[in-house]
Amino acid sequence: MLAQPRDVAPPQDIRVARKRDEASPTHRTLFAEYEAELTDAYDIAAEWWADIISTEEELQGSREKALEKAFDDRVAGAAASPQVVWVIRRYWLKCVTINVSAGEETGVAAEIFLLQWLIDAGKTELVKLVACMPYWPIGQNEKGNWC
Repeated sequence: MLAQPRDVAPPQDIRVARKRDEASPTHRTLFAEYEAELTDAYDIAAEWWADIISTEEELQGSREKALEKAFDDRVAGAAASPQVVWVIRRYWLKCVTINVSAGEETGVAAEIFLLQWLIDAGKTELVKLVACMPYWPIGQNEKGNWC
């Protein structure tokens, strides 16, 4: 997850793997907001995923078959929750926006902001959630900018 964006990042994108305490105050404030929203999304996603498993267990007749079906349908598990995807996309784009004004001196690559900083903060459950995504839910527009 941390290496994937390097291959497709727009040329003007900040690619610095900066530690949180080396980033701009705006980045640090944004990270606190991100962590809080991701925690809320995690709670919603965990309940959503448990409901899917429960429903599938009734349909499939066993927990093992229910898990297999649920993961076949949603390979990312709880990380496929719309709330989680929305938080990741939202904060990726917010980080990129801040990077434009912060520049190379204090900017940080979005994937570092979204995942490495969680790792560094010891947020194991949130790291597991984000790391379950098979790809970052972000793309590029016709001008080559993240969208």
